[in-house]
Amino acid sequence: MTTWLETCQKQLARLEKTSVLADKLITLGNKTGVDISPDLLRRLNIERPRLQRQLERLHANRFEVAVIGLEKAGKSALLNAWLGQEILPSARERCTFTSTEIWSAQTEQDQLLFIQYYTKEEISKLQLQRRDALLGILSERERKEIQEDFDDTEQHLSQILVFCKQKAGFTQHFTDIGEISEQLQSAVFKNRAQSLAIKRIQVKTVRLRSDRDIIFHDVPGFNSGILMHAEQATERLKNCDAIIYAKEMKQPSITGPEKEMLVIADSEDPSVKVSDKVFVVLTQADAMDDQIDFKETYAKHRSYWPSVPERRLVPVCARAHLVEFGIPSEDTLRRTKSADDKAKMKKLGINDGMVALKESINYYIDNERSGVLERRCDALVSSIRQIANEVLLKLEPIYGVFDETEIQEDDLLGKDFNQWWGREWQRIKKDFDTWYAEIIQGRKEADALGSEHHELAALHSAYDEKIEFLLSNLTTAQPDELKRIYTAGGTISMPDPREGNYKIREELFREIQKKFETELTDQLAQALQALIDQIALKTQNLLWETEEVRKTLLHSDVDEVLEQARIRHGFQVLFLRFSRVAVEAFIAKPLQARERLLNERAAEIKTLEAFYQGNDKTKHEGGLTHYLRYGLWTKLTHTDSSRAKSVEKVPAKSQVIQDIVNAVTAEAAPPVKKFIEESERVSSSDPSNFEAVVAEINGDLAALQDYLKNSVFYAAGFITYCNQELERIRNRFKEMEDNDRQWIGIIRTAVKYEKNPNIPYNIDHTRRDFRMRREIAVELKEVRESCTNVF
Repeated sequence: MTTWLETCQKQLARLEKTSVLADKLITLGNKTGVDISPDLLRRLNIERPRLQRQLERLHANRFEVAVIGLEKAGKSALLNAWLGQEILPSARERCTFTSTEIWSAQTEQDQLLFIQYYTKEEISKLQLQRRDALLGILSERERKEIQEDFDDTEQHLSQILVFCKQKAGFTQHFTDIGEISEQLQSAVFKNRAQSLAIKRIQVKTVRLRSDRDIIFHDVPGFNSGILMHAEQATERLKNCDAIIYAKEMKQPSITGPEKEMLVIADSEDPSVKVSDKVFVVLTQADAMDDQIDFKETYAKHRSYWPSVPERRLVPVCARAHLVEFGIPSEDTLRRTKSADDKAKMKKLGINDGMVALKESINYYIDNERSGVLERRCDALVSSIRQIANEVLLKLEPIYGVFDETEIQEDDLLGKDFNQWWGREWQRIKKDFDTWYAEIIQGRKEADALGSEHHELAALHSAYDEKIEFLLSNLTTAQPDELKRIYTAGGTISMPDPREGNYKIREELFREIQKKFETELTDQLAQALQALIDQIALKTQNLLWETEEVRKTLLHSDVDEVLEQARIRHGFQVLFLRFSRVAVEAFIAKPLQARERLLNERAAEIKTLEAFYQGNDKTKHEGGLTHYLRYGLWTKLTHTDSSRAKSVEKVPAKSQVIQDIVNAVTAEAAPPVKKFIEESERVSSSDPSNFEAVVAEINGDLAALQDYLKNSVFYAAGFITYCNQELERIRNRFKEMEDNDRQWIGIIRTAVKYEKNPNIPYNIDHTRRDFRMRREIAVELKEVRESCTNVF
C-alpha cells in the first residue's frame, strides 16, 4: 500500500509540471488576446489559483482540518474534549470572535500559545462591516449580538488599540497545556477589549498526534453576520484537507448559512465530494429525551448525509467526556453533574463518542486521505490538460506553422537599424560632451582658489562641514575632560601647567588622528559618488532611460562595493598626506617645544603656506611658520629695508625678540611697539595655569581648522582627484561604444524585444508580426510537449 509521504511526493511532481503548463497557457492568453475565448480564460483563471493552493499544501506537508458550524454549535467544546482540558472558552455567552488554530507539536518543548491582534485599520474595517450588517435584514438574535459588538468596540476602543500596537503579538511557551488556560480565557472571553482585538490564536500542543503535522481550525460561525468572519471561514474551507462539521443533534435540518458553507467546500474540490472528507459530529447528543427520540433524530441526520460513512457520522457528548476524563473549567463543573450525564447517556444507549470520533479521524488520516488527494490532483491535472488541448485546438491552425524562409530573426534589425544608430550615437556623444563641459567639467587650475565649479563646490562644503563637526565634537576638548587630563598625575591643588599642556595635547593628537583616519573620507566619497551617479543618470537619459545603462557603465568590470572602497581609499591617501603634518604642527607640541618640528617639517609647512587660500593675508608667505614659532600670525618686516629683517629668518625666539628691540628705535611707530610688546609677552614663558593652557590649545585648534579647510583641501588635490575620476567615467561611456560596441547591443536588444518604448525606432509591422507568430508557435510546441509530460 502506498504511504502518505509517497503519495505526496508523486502528486507534488505532477502538480509542479502542471503548474508550468498553466503558466504557459496564461502567457499564450496574454499574447493572443481575442483568439482564446473568454470562457476558456475564465476556466483557466479559476483552476490556476486552485492548483497553486494545492501545491502550497503539499509543500507544507500538513493535514489541515476545518472545524465549522453555526455559532454555539459546540465547536470549542468539541476541541476542548479532544485536548482533554478546557482551554478554549465555551461558555453560554457568545465568546468566539476569531479563528483559533490547534497545531500538533512534536515535543513538549515545541508547545506554545501565540495571539495575533488586528491592526488599527482592520478594527475600523470591522466596525464598518458591523454598521453595514445592522442596516440589513437580521434575526433578532443576530442584530442584538452585532449591536453589542459594535457598542463594546466603541466603548473599549482606546484599550483595543493598545493591543493593536503589539505588532509582534503575544507568545507564551508552556509544558502543560493547563498553563495557558487562564490566559486564553481572559483573552477570548473575560477581557472584552482584548477579545475584540484578537485576529488569530495559535496553540501548539502534543495533545494532538505528535507523529502527524495536524492543524485544527476553529473558525467563526458563518451566521455571525460579520463579513470578515465569513471570509475567514471561507478561506479555511478552501485550504482544508478535511472538515469537522459540528451540528447540534437536536437540529437535523440544514440552514441557509450551513448550505453556504457546504457549497464553498464543494466548489473548491469539484472532483472530491464533501461527503468524501467530512466528519459530521452531532454535538450535545445527550440533549435527546429518550432512545426513540435519539434514533429518530439520528435517522433524520443520516438522510441529509447518505454518502457519508457511518463511522464519520458521530454523536458526541463533549462536555460529559471532559467532566469524566479531562479537566473542565469551574463553570462547566457548576453546570454539570457527572452522575446525571452518565445516567442520561445510559438511558439513551450511547457513550460520549470521543473515542469513536478520534478513531474515525485517525482511520481517515492513515487510510483514506491518500485516495482523496489522488482524486483531487487527478482532477486538477485533467482540468489543466483539457484547457491546454482546447487552446491548442484553437491556436495551432493560426500560429502553429510559419515559413522559416520568410525572414530570419537577425533581419528584424538589419542595415536600417545600424544606419539609424550611427547617426544617433554621434548626436548622443555631442550632447554628452556639451553637458559634461557645462555641468561637470572644472576650470583649468582645478585646485586653485575659486576653481570648484558649482557641482564640486558641494564636495568642498561637505568637507568643511565634516572638519567643523569632527573638531567641535572632540571628546578630549570638552571642559571636564580637559580638566581631568590637566590634573592627572599631579596634585589637585598645584598641577604642573607644562605637564598638563603636554598630556592634553597627547590625548588630543591621538583622538584627531584616529578620527581623520576613519571618519572623514566617507563623506567625501559620497559627494564624489553623487557626481558619478549624475553622469550615469545623464547617460541613461541620453540612451532613452534604458535600464541596463547605469549598471553597465559603473559596475560591469568591478563589484560596486569594491569600487566605492577604492574611491574612499584614494581620498584617504590624499588627505592624510597633509593633514597629518597639520595636526602634528598645531597640536602635537606646545608653543615652546616646536623648534625641532619646524626644522624637520619645514618643507611640508612651506607647502601648506603656499596652498593657503583663506582671506587673511597674514597667513601667507611665512605666516604659518611665524605662528607655530611665536603663537602670532603677524609677521614684522620693518618698512626701512636697510634696518629690518624678517622674523622668520631667526631660528631662536629669544634672539628674535632681542633683534627686534635692537632694530627699533625709541621713535618707532606705535604699531611696531605694540608688536614688540606682544611678542615679548607671548614668547617669554609657558602658560602659567589651566586657563592659559586651554586658551593656547583652543587657539591652535582654531588655526588647525582654518588650515585644514583653506590649505589642506587644496594641497591634497581633492578637486583634481575628483576630476580624474569623473573623466574616467566620461571616457568609459564613449569608449564602450567606440571601441567595444556595447551600447548598440543593449539598444538593439531593447528594440528587438520591445523592452523600452522610449527608443525612437520601430520595427515595421511585417517583421513584428513574424516575430510574434514565431514566438507563439514555439510556445505552442512547448505546451504540447508539457501536455505529454504531465501524467
